[in-house]
Amino acid sequence: MFVADTHLLGKRKGHWLDKMRREWEMSRAFQTAIKIHKPELIFILGDLFDEGLWSSEADFNSYVKTFKYLFSVPQGIELYAVVGNHDIGFHYSIIPQLEKRFNNAFNSSSVQLISKRNVHFVLINSMAMEMDGCFLCYTAKLKLKQISNQLKCIEKGIACSKNMMLDGSYSKPILLQHFPLYRKNDIACNELDSAPIKEKETPFREGWDCLRKDATEMLLKIIKPRVVFGGHTHHGCHLKHENGIHEYSISSFNWRNKYNPSYMLALFTADTYSVETCHMPREYTIFLIYLIMIIVMLFKLLKNEIKIARINILRFINHKFKLKYFTTKN
Repeated sequence: MFVADTHLLGKRKGHWLDKMRREWEMSRAFQTAIKIHKPELIFILGDLFDEGLWSSEADFNSYVKTFKYLFSVPQGIELYAVVGNHDIGFHYSIIPQLEKRFNNAFNSSSVQLISKRNVHFVLINSMAMEMDGCFLCYTAKLKLKQISNQLKCIEKGIACSKNMMLDGSYSKPILLQHFPLYRKNDIACNELDSAPIKEKETPFREGWDCLRKDATEMLLKIIKPRVVFGGHTHHGCHLKHENGIHEYSISSFNWRNKYNPSYMLALFTADTYSVETCHMPREYTIFLIYLIMIIVMLFKLLKNEIKIARINILRFINHKFKLKYFTTKN
């Protein structure tokens, strides 16, 4: 199960009532989804928080606690988080402390390999793909090469050191990150949850709205993924790149960012995969359902009160006029 851009509100933005409402909506949707689908793995594709990069240590720890409560999973389901720009900032503003506290909170790293029954997922910190040799980018590039070598060991049956060996057999990896790969805009996206036409025509800025072109080429060359999943744009998209690689952008899970949010289910084997977008109710549909429920409850309550009042009136009449054979049924 893939979820993106939950954007839990902090203290800086939004009203407390808005914060409470969004958290309740997302928690109910998430818990219902995992109860119905029972996924083995869940990946949150970045921007877990709306104000992570601006928060103090105490506030950040509080946000993490809230997130883990709202998006708790039962035993047997594994949840992994990919970092987003709202969690630690864009490349230019990231400091080691921000990255470290996120990684510690979610047991993650700038580049991470998750393997499950011969299916390999490579999780990437998109902000570490700026290719400028910074502390974050340099470390990420080294880890990418290490993972690439690990995959080659099992692909080609090369004798490698113990720390380079992976369990199971080789399959082309799945690339997971927050940013989409480089693309000019969303004009080719035609999903039900894709962006409005005006947004589709807006040019993407490299390193802000999508990965840089050179970073995209480098990732595809080193990792050689069979499919790519990401978020960031808050809108759904399915593209087939010139090299034949399919990419899926997942809509925001938060009704505050999108009136028709969604999440994605995927089934992977070592050789094949299939995906399905699950659309959640629009917010006005939710309000309408609760309004109808409130009206029905009020009607039942009023009907009960009228019945009680009628009985009391009949009792009063019976007592007042001492009618011997009067009953409430009559």
